[in-house]
Amino acid sequence: MEKKKILVIGDKYTVNMFNLLGIDGVVVEDRDPAKIRKLLDTYIGSGEFSIIYITKELGDLLKDYIDKISATKRWPVITILPTRWSKAEEIDVSSLLRKALGVG
Repeated sequence: MEKKKILVIGDKYTVNMFNLLGIDGVVVEDRDPAKIRKLLDTYIGSGEFSIIYITKELGDLLKDYIDKISATKRWPVITILPTRWSKAEEIDVSSLLRKALGVG
């Protein structure tokens, strides 16, 4: 299997933190959903990435679109990444496991 990369899309603080770990990132300051979607589509279409993290603040703007991609494409896995400014939410682990296994 070909080795693929991880990408982080988000604010400069989050992207810089992941850059310190050697993970590529793209800083997005414009909150225009159409521009963020176009950027996301570019990276999905490149085939370079197996995982794309997008910060919650940006991911919330494209939630329906990200859900649609996640339901129709196996790769890349797109994950919403909470930041220090994100409101804490409960996670339904069993639902995530069912979704990952393709049974829910």
